[in-house]
Amino acid sequence: MFSDAAQKQEAFLNKLAGKLNYQRHSLAKEPFQPENKINLQKLQGLSQDELLEVAKEQSDAIYTDFKVISKEDLAATIQDILEEKGQGNYIIPDDNRFDEYHLTDLANHPNTYIWKKGAEFREENLNAANQANVGIAFAEYLLAESATVVFETNAGHGRTLQFLPQHFIAIVPKSQIVPRITQATADYNEKVLRGEKIGSNLSFISGPSNSGDIEMILVVGVHGPLSMTYLVLEDA
Repeated sequence: MFSDAAQKQEAFLNKLAGKLNYQRHSLAKEPFQPENKINLQKLQGLSQDELLEVAKEQSDAIYTDFKVISKEDLAATIQDILEEKGQGNYIIPDDNRFDEYHLTDLANHPNTYIWKKGAEFREENLNAANQANVGIAFAEYLLAESATVVFETNAGHGRTLQFLPQHFIAIVPKSQIVPRITQATADYNEKVLRGEKIGSNLSFISGPSNSGDIEMILVVGVHGPLSMTYLVLEDA
């Protein structure tokens, strides 16, 4: 059964095809047949420990600090990173996981701004993100193949939260490491088909901002944070 969003999408595409006098391709009648299954086979069968090592190795290639820690050490590790990055202002999303993972001291810190829900706070949220030295948020997935973290945009977590701060810390449980983008998008597709609500925007971020467009010279921090740290939490 299609979700409401999927039904609206189908209606729009059917209307567009009618205007263009174009017969839409039907996957039901002519299902897509891939030439290979490399998207499913790559890194298939690896354990979480093996995926962790793949992600760690790839993180080095994209200039990202990678730490594997316990849940109990999370607060202290974050504090060490904040001191290393020069403290300043922080920004975090409105996310219950900060309480669940005993980060209430961080959330209640006078320098910490918590993303506010509501369109009336748009400018305030943007200014806070722009002025933040460090942003901190929980990632939904870590893609081992590319060391990519995935974030969902929602009312309490705007998309600029992970782009505007000078430095960013992504927290992800080890159990949320998947081989590659194939598995993450498949999970989201299943949620949509079940009618579950997901974020209005999905951000796939592979380390700090890097650009080599000008004379092939690598410049870090042009389009986002100057540095990123992944904190992978050992499962209890």
